[in-house]
Amino acid sequence: MIDQPDARALCARLQCMTALRHVRQVPAVAALERLAQEAARERVDTEAFAQAYCAAYGAWMDCAARGLSGFGQAALEAVLFEESAFASLCAARDERELPYSVLRAGARDLAALGELTRLEPADLLALAAHGGADQAAFEFLPAWELETPRPDADPRLHGLELSAQGVSALAAFFRRHGTGLFARYPGCTWVGESERYPLGLRGIDQPDPIRLEDMVLYEQQRGALVENTRLLLAGLPAANVLLYGDKGTGKSATVKALLTTFFTQGLRIVEVPLASLTHLPSVFALLRRQPGKFIVFVDDLAFSDSCPEYTALKTVLEGGLEARPANVVVYATSNRRNIVRQRFSERQDDVNERDTLEEKFSLSDRFDIRLTFAAPSQDEYLQIVRALMAARGLCLPWDDVRPQAIAWTVSHNGCSPRVARQFVDHLGARAASSASQ
Repeated sequence: MIDQPDARALCARLQCMTALRHVRQVPAVAALERLAQEAARERVDTEAFAQAYCAAYGAWMDCAARGLSGFGQAALEAVLFEESAFASLCAARDERELPYSVLRAGARDLAALGELTRLEPADLLALAAHGGADQAAFEFLPAWELETPRPDADPRLHGLELSAQGVSALAAFFRRHGTGLFARYPGCTWVGESERYPLGLRGIDQPDPIRLEDMVLYEQQRGALVENTRLLLAGLPAANVLLYGDKGTGKSATVKALLTTFFTQGLRIVEVPLASLTHLPSVFALLRRQPGKFIVFVDDLAFSDSCPEYTALKTVLEGGLEARPANVVVYATSNRRNIVRQRFSERQDDVNERDTLEEKFSLSDRFDIRLTFAAPSQDEYLQIVRALMAARGLCLPWDDVRPQAIAWTVSHNGCSPRVARQFVDHLGARAASSASQ
């Protein structure tokens, strides 16, 4: 139970916040702070308190609608995922190198936010009554639910709390996961700088949930990619990688699946569309300042050497005057071994045909690791189908399924993991439809 002097002291500490001052602007936090201010007055105005209470309850409902557990989680998300000087300092330095005053300011602000967000409706109503408010006016005011731990909470948030004791864990979070956009999202897409996207990146809130352990075949290729990614995460020299081969063989899916395994270890993926490769220097400059480890992902490479994007990527892979950041690697996919398209006229007319073609076809050789994904045989394709069926719990007679799976490849451009997945999707939908009838 909080009394009015304690409530007034809390409001004063909130107004004096420094390191995490931006959190006071979060609608839910601002609404709750205003309610605390009204409740802490010596003479409480019944109407003003009731309005502030209703606004706070509405803010709590907004939190619930967004999937948040309450005021505390809203405040903690702002602390973790909104840019601030405090977060940047913590991300850039070891805790022992941070000025004591910075850590102390962060601890004070965390404590104040924790005390605010743990206020209970009954305590605030009692404060208002003590200040002379008309209790009859509050009879029908609803009470928001108190926060409880969520079973689906982000595992990275374990041990983080709004208290003075939580400042060390908070600083460690920023050092491991970065700040702002990079702390919030597993992956981002480069969209170019604009008023809406000042960093030029759009966060991907729901990335492809595919997992490495769910993938079939290509174990050697996946193993090489995982090993290289582990080197990156360990701060050791890691290679740029080209995944090339037949379409539908899981090249892009393999890269995306790395997030599921390594996200909590600080891995992020930044996808750069082919048309935006000229912005790679800007992307590298942005990622260089972050503490995390990044895969710059370029999907479906194919262009002519006259494209500026070709020159941009070639410069990055060769190593220009500005070195590639140590915390960044480039993973690219292509359906062709020779990424640069060859024109027929070049075969016929170029005097220095061999030199020209070697120059055009050498871009792929500038990747330190090249992994080949060849189309599976029919037996391997059927192996994938059986594995996917087992993973989804589809118990159907294999003697019936096998000819259907083979027939499916005829109308779907041959055997590949993608075609196998599409076939199993079709089987699952048909089985679900039959079960519902």
